[in-house]
Amino acid sequence: MMHVFSAGSTRKTLRASLLGLCVAFLITVAPSALHASSITYNLTLTPGAGSLYGGTGSITLNAAPSTSGNSDYTQANGGLLDLSFNIDGQTFTLSGATGSTLVRFLNGDLNDITFAETIGTTPYRFTLHTTAGYAFYYNDGQAASYGTFTASPASPVSPVPEPASLMLLTTGLLGGAATLYRRMAAQTIS
Repeated sequence: MMHVFSAGSTRKTLRASLLGLCVAFLITVAPSALHASSITYNLTLTPGAGSLYGGTGSITLNAAPSTSGNSDYTQANGGLLDLSFNIDGQTFTLSGATGSTLVRFLNGDLNDITFAETIGTTPYRFTLHTTAGYAFYYNDGQAASYGTFTASPASPVSPVPEPASLMLLTTGLLGGAATLYRRMAAQTIS
């Protein structure tokens, strides 16, 4: 049995194929293109009066915090990608944290870091908790240093242009598909 296709059915098949290709492209490319890039904050630990040890640190988040309300970042929710501190020559990292680590922003500003780690045999203990305060203990808690911490973005945060670029690409693909359809339709009629 032989099938005879008309020009109308060929156009419908072509239109459906082109539309299917555009949809498949958007489904595979859009999720990765719309994902914002990570952001790193540099931290400065400033010792308080009578305290000796300050230091530096950094936190890397999967996306910039919201400018309104709380933005909580943890390893469990995938928001906290990396964290490290250096104080008195000791390095404390997210991989060695004891307990859950939380980084919280309130209205876009760093509000709280909950972190604790003990390293070495001395031991050195370092904790950060509640609104910009830290404590560093060494020699099994025999001596301590207290202070505050501040954060600043490691590099300027720029707007993420991916949604606009994706829309432009989609419009171009649809325009190209329409042009191709018209040319093929004109060839089929003649």
